[in-house]
Amino acid sequence: MIRRNVKSISKKQQGAIMLAASTLLLVLITIGTLYTGQLKSVEHKIVLNTQNYKQAFAAAEAGAMKALGRLHDEPRWNGAVFNEVLANQSQYSVQGNRQAVVRNTATVDVVTITSVGTSADGLATVTITEQALQYSVLANPPDVPLIVAGGLDVSGNFEVAANPNGGGQGVPLSIWTDLNVDLNNGSGTTCGLQEFEDGNCSSSPYSEKGFKDLDILDNDPNFPDDMMEYLFNVPDDEWATLRSDADMIINDCNLLNAASEGLIWMDGPCTLNAGTIVGSVADPVILIVTDGDITMNGGAEINGMVFSFRKPGVVADFEINMIGGALVNGVVASNHPVGHSNGTYNSVYDADVLAQLELNDTFQRVARIPGSWRDF
Repeated sequence: MIRRNVKSISKKQQGAIMLAASTLLLVLITIGTLYTGQLKSVEHKIVLNTQNYKQAFAAAEAGAMKALGRLHDEPRWNGAVFNEVLANQSQYSVQGNRQAVVRNTATVDVVTITSVGTSADGLATVTITEQALQYSVLANPPDVPLIVAGGLDVSGNFEVAANPNGGGQGVPLSIWTDLNVDLNNGSGTTCGLQEFEDGNCSSSPYSEKGFKDLDILDNDPNFPDDMMEYLFNVPDDEWATLRSDADMIINDCNLLNAASEGLIWMDGPCTLNAGTIVGSVADPVILIVTDGDITMNGGAEINGMVFSFRKPGVVADFEINMIGGALVNGVVASNHPVGHSNGTYNSVYDADVLAQLELNDTFQRVARIPGSWRDF
């Protein structure tokens, strides 16, 4: 009887142990399932957060690129906020802040772009900032119609219509150079704008053969040592940088016409056929001719600035020759002496052309500032 009871108790204990073990196993499985579910939930949130971040980041980048593009297309953009919802429903909001900074010989604008990107569900935002340098190709618009490094020993002919306020209010200025202007040999004449327009430059001159008036500023100790740097904020030994910034690089000046505009770079001699008109008052050109003569035949006309540039290390002489009434409305500049080989040059100061050289959007440039990008 006692043995039966013991055996019965033993079976009951075994059943309880199995029940407890099964319950424990079930609890462990349940905990494992819940833990796995929680891990999956966390993993899903991580994936979602990552996707949202990438979406918001891409939107912020798109906004920053849009702002840089806007600076190219609308150089006068004042930095006002603009927004856009993208195709995937993410969006960006962008604004800019301008600051004037002195760089070399010019004042340029540094534009700080701030772009905030938001994911489609609005749960993630990313802020990106980047700075851009906005500058004009022509760093220092000249106020003199003829600028020459190396002086003028005139053996040919020229007519220059002066800037009536180039030397100060009511003080005309026609020629600026670092060395002497010799008017004893050629037929050089300077005069006022009205006299030039009336065809009376030679009969009512400021300066003429044998007489040099105050409208000619020569032997000036303040004349720039580097003409390219003075005009374009680019040292002459870095001329390739300016060349790469040109709107057109040509090998034949007869490709130019009245529709031409912007910065044009010509390597070698430049010849314009008779009657050719290049640029306009509203859309002038800056024509840089390197290591070559400039010849403008009868009636040819350039609206803007012509810069005869002799590269560092080159010793050859180059000449400017404007034949049969050919002229430049604006500025003629040279970083080397001209006038020694019967050159003929006619330059007429045109305030409207000079204003467009400074303000026309064609001459505005935008460059991203290296190292300025931030996403924090």
